[in-house]
Amino acid sequence: MSADAERGDRTARNATALAREIAALGVRCAVEARAGLALLLPVAESVAALEVPATRRTVVELARRFGFTHVAVELPKDRRTSSAPADATVLRD
Repeated sequence: MSADAERGDRTARNATALAREIAALGVRCAVEARAGLALLLPVAESVAALEVPATRRTVVELARRFGFTHVAVELPKDRRTSSAPADATVLRD
């Protein structure tokens, strides 16, 4: 297998098509492409589906098929409630 094949075909990255395939698994989410990273932004009702190991494995396999090398999930947060915890501090130099 060539090095390019291992990294995935960069020209084939398609976040919209990946989101459509993930939706077929019952996981509703937006997908943002950030270089080789597929960032999943699931709706709150779909978070539980992503907790299932088999579903996560399938999502990663689909992402690779669409040319992505990594997958991350940004969990939804309801910022409208006053009891929501504060965001974590990011250290900067």
